[in-house]
Amino acid sequence: MSDAVLNYRHLYYFWVVSQEGGISAAARKLQMTPQTISSQLSLLEAQIGKALFTQVGRKLELTDAGRSTLPFADQIFMLGEQLQQTLASDSTPRQRFHVGVADALPKAVAQQLLAKTHSAHNRLLCIEGSPDELMAKLAMHQLDVVLADRPAAHGAHLRLESQALAQCPVMILGNAAQAAAHSAQFPASLHGAPMLLPTRDTALRTQLDLWFSDRNIVPDIVGEFADSALMQAFGIAGIGLYPSPIIPFSAIPTSELQSLGHLEGLYADYYAIYAQKKINHPTLDQLLQR
Repeated sequence: MSDAVLNYRHLYYFWVVSQEGGISAAARKLQMTPQTISSQLSLLEAQIGKALFTQVGRKLELTDAGRSTLPFADQIFMLGEQLQQTLASDSTPRQRFHVGVADALPKAVAQQLLAKTHSAHNRLLCIEGSPDELMAKLAMHQLDVVLADRPAAHGAHLRLESQALAQCPVMILGNAAQAAAHSAQFPASLHGAPMLLPTRDTALRTQLDLWFSDRNIVPDIVGEFADSALMQAFGIAGIGLYPSPIIPFSAIPTSELQSLGHLEGLYADYYAIYAQKKINHPTLDQLLQR
């Protein structure tokens, strides 16, 4: 690496490209030409003596050096934004906390997990998506944390940590008609009952399949859903029964649903997944210390 002082404008272009996922998107955000940003990145790479990006097909991906550089750039420019906000306002600015919520996670669970992170100094930014999409954003430091139903898979290039936040028993819900038809002799009454289930790539689905198999219960699976809110909507409409976590301090999601009972010995686990950093977002620390 050159002994010259690091050019922070070049580093800023690197940071924006990482945030936006490509040079063209960064150019639109910065209102510059892609050629200008590309040349500035080349100057930065020449100064540090290492490539920060590599072209994989039509995608731009971080190299090992890029992944090492990004957490420092995150801290530098996040602090810069906070400094600007502080100097521009007489009051303490709200600090953004970027959260990814896996689509399989019930909305009430996400709300309960995040409830105690709310304060006058925070501004919560939540996005929902598939675990793979959210992990990619987390790896690119576009999110502070991901809430998911399983811990992060260990990969050679993803230095992610997982911490269990909650474990909930699971109940079976249905509208009044479905509950009346299948409540007697629960859970044996679930054999042949119309059932809405999470998709097979979720942790809860794996546990449900084992639970039913161990008890020789074969429900009539009439729908599979990646999105928990959509599954609930079909349950309210009477299409079938569906599983839902029993959330402390929270009632059944709506008066249109009734609980048939809980599945003994079956629990849904929920995790916070975050990237390793020397300095965590203070709200992330608060969430992990629950």
